[in-house]
Amino acid sequence: MKNQWTNNKGIVLIIGIFTFVLAIDLGMVFIYYQHVQDFLLDQPENTQADAGIIFFGDYTDDQTSLGPDSKNRAKTAIKLFEEGKVKKIICVGGYNLMEWKGKTHFMRQFLERNNIPKSCIIIDSLSFNTITNWREALKIIEHEKFDQVIAISSPLHIYRISCMIDSKNLDYASYTYSLHGINEYWQLFLDIHHEWVSHFLSFALKDDVRNKMVYSFNAIMNEIKKIF
Repeated sequence: MKNQWTNNKGIVLIIGIFTFVLAIDLGMVFIYYQHVQDFLLDQPENTQADAGIIFFGDYTDDQTSLGPDSKNRAKTAIKLFEEGKVKKIICVGGYNLMEWKGKTHFMRQFLERNNIPKSCIIIDSLSFNTITNWREALKIIEHEKFDQVIAISSPLHIYRISCMIDSKNLDYASYTYSLHGINEYWQLFLDIHHEWVSHFLSFALKDDVRNKMVYSFNAIMNEIKKIF
């Protein structure tokens, strides 16, 4: 009986510690999400810019078209264009390191199907993460002699971009998350933890080291997907 009581106390202690840590984690997630929302609300509504920069998001599972997040980013850029707030749209990201090719043409095709003139779309075919996205975007900005631009991405990602890039000529725009069920909230919970890790890596590691880690991680995940 004594051993059983000791084992039960150990289980209760583990459950208690787990519950405590989970409660703190959920609280931090809520605070962080509210901070991101406040950041977006502080963005000026009537900003005029030479171009909007879409930071590429997801694909569909079969890798043949834009995923829902990428479409929301594109729709945000389309809305800015239709309102006359941007004159051009720059698409950066989407380069697949494993296949050695870019897929930003998916974004261009989506924009064209939504009545954005081809002459107003500029695409990058080299970048593969946030740092390289911005590097390639800067090359385009300098080549086109743009003065003011608007970065466009998901709410969590756009906040991380604002922490990584210090530029007076850059504004930010995003869409609103659609949170209607447990799956959406669970995905948001995971995404916020992803952002925390990305924040840490951004400040803790040099660009080239971080890029190699991203490449290695993507390579491992692609091999695992092939197995399962």
